[in-house]
Amino acid sequence: KKGKFLQHIAGPLYFSHKCRKHAYRLYYQTRDCTIPAYFKRCARLLTRLAGSPQCMEG
Repeated sequence: KKGKFLQHIAGPLYFSHKCRKHAYRLYYQTRDCTIPAYFKRCARLLTRLAGSPQCMEG
């Protein structure tokens, strides 16, 4: 349910190998990504993480 909603809002997101740990923690351990009322915030956070310079390289 969460994955489909986030993909609908944010589209497909890709994370470099260096960034996967951050994305995993954000997706599974933050309040924004575990409570359905905050899923839009989660989508915004994941999108910003995917577009950040540290995640773009490598």
